[in-house]
Amino acid sequence: MSGEELDDGWTKVSKGKRDAPKHVSTLAPPMKDLTIGHLLTDFETKSKQWGGSTCRRAILNILDKQQPDEGWQITEAVCLATNSFSRDNWQARQRSMMQWVAFFDITKHLQSLQKGHIQIYAQEPNYTPLDRDFLASLEVQVLDAAVETASKDGLGEAEQHITPSAFVFEAFMDLGSRSVQQLSQGDAALYVGSSVERWLSTSGSDARAMANSVQGLRSKHDLPTGAQPTPAPLDFVATRGTYRMPRFEEDPNIFEGLHIYWKMPVDES
Repeated sequence: MSGEELDDGWTKVSKGKRDAPKHVSTLAPPMKDLTIGHLLTDFETKSKQWGGSTCRRAILNILDKQQPDEGWQITEAVCLATNSFSRDNWQARQRSMMQWVAFFDITKHLQSLQKGHIQIYAQEPNYTPLDRDFLASLEVQVLDAAVETASKDGLGEAEQHITPSAFVFEAFMDLGSRSVQQLSQGDAALYVGSSVERWLSTSGSDARAMANSVQGLRSKHDLPTGAQPTPAPLDFVATRGTYRMPRFEEDPNIFEGLHIYWKMPVDES
């Protein structure tokens, strides 16, 4: 596994031998002569590729089966850390655009299932002006990742949009503990990402067992009144069902390692 250091302390975790080397200290410059027309053409091409994939059919089938009785009722869709679509790094651009296409399509599918409007947000510290123009053409609002805090470990402006009525897509960001805490406390209705799973795997072998224990107690209504609060990521996992992201046969490295999390219904009987 390799990583690409980004502004504001974020790190893009890459997968596969073709990805960027670890500890890239400088950003690639914006690609010369690239236009919004080029980005829109690439978006359309990859949308067709994604649209015909078995991965898309599988993930939409999962979401349709897990849809709450009252519907998803999503009001905000937040995409964290796509990386740039326009910097002079061909492999990174291809990966970033395909991940964006998947997020955007899933959001549009969720929109088709409800009457209420879903506002789409994107946050990435490495966006260029061209990236921002491209997203604006899709009616996407870009959020600020460089919020001044005592620590750079935080979700920036996106934190206020991660709510119980949000869909959050986060592809391979190696978020620090504070960011994972913020993400978990946001209690998003639907989350596709890697950081919560990575937090579990790096927090010791007991973390997942503890989450499963909390989940079992909740399902049996045996969680003691006034019990010591569990860490937010554990509570997040304990209240959700999960699947691994279906395999994207066209390029398995792009989504391999992501997990889908959705809230399980609360049994009030």
